[in-house]
Amino acid sequence: MKMKKNMVIFSLTAMATFLVFVSLSGCGANREAAYIKPDTIKVVEKEKVNELIKKADIFYEKRAEAESMETAIKNYEKVLEADPTNKVVLQKLAYACYWYAAGHLIAENAQCEYYNKGAQYGERAMALNSAFKARVAAGEKDYKCLDALGKEDIPSGYWVFANLGRWSNLKGFTTVLKHKSKLKTMADWVTDTDENYFYGAGHRALGTFYAKAPSFAGGDLDKAKLHFEKSINISDDYIGTKVLMAEFYAVKKQDKELFIKLLTAAVNKDVNSIPGIEFEMSVDQKKAKELLAKADEMFE
Repeated sequence: MKMKKNMVIFSLTAMATFLVFVSLSGCGANREAAYIKPDTIKVVEKEKVNELIKKADIFYEKRAEAESMETAIKNYEKVLEADPTNKVVLQKLAYACYWYAAGHLIAENAQCEYYNKGAQYGERAMALNSAFKARVAAGEKDYKCLDALGKEDIPSGYWVFANLGRWSNLKGFTTVLKHKSKLKTMADWVTDTDENYFYGAGHRALGTFYAKAPSFAGGDLDKAKLHFEKSINISDDYIGTKVLMAEFYAVKKQDKELFIKLLTAAVNKDVNSIPGIEFEMSVDQKKAKELLAKADEMFE
């Protein structure tokens, strides 16, 4: 029987070999590679898929409310049941899971679960690049294949970095060290490919890496300062850069004056100064207020 033209048709043979680097859920064991199984694919009318995306987008616009953001994520996930190679939706999920965990969740286990899921969705989006997928399938480490990716893959790769970094922090110092090469390489790749992406995200990531890492693992406060300043020069309005520079660089440098200066600027910044990310700005501003309140106890 012929299917109607408006049906979404997927090749089960192709999908059986589609590498997605799925993360294990929660804060438990190490992350392992996995595959999308053919029996997870549903054939759904294209109009229905579009309806799900529109519905998810409506809830996503209200992501400042925890329930709305959770509903948006669930609806985007329903889209993937029918269209598992929808790159836009995979990238949206990588982003949404990160900010849902950072902005709405408190329990570490819950945060860990969503950072892990966010990394998973970003990795699945990366694997849609056939050259990248082929090299990893042949045995190369994923972070050594980043040169196969293009500028259009930055939203996939960066949010893998961001989610994996937070997931590793929750797991502890040993896990951070285990993933340091991957995290550093991904941050370098984002910076080299488009240093302006997400308000200087690559430089912000490198600044954080160099500030947090101990010297024996590549830590370097001079490099941290350089990259944080480059990120701020790209977007002085983005609150998150100042918060991270204060939390990791200023504290490690034991520069209380800089710490207070950066966080005061973050607290006083209008969260509406960058249209479209008001929620994300408010999350970082809340963090700035919390850190500022602890200024005396964070310095010797």
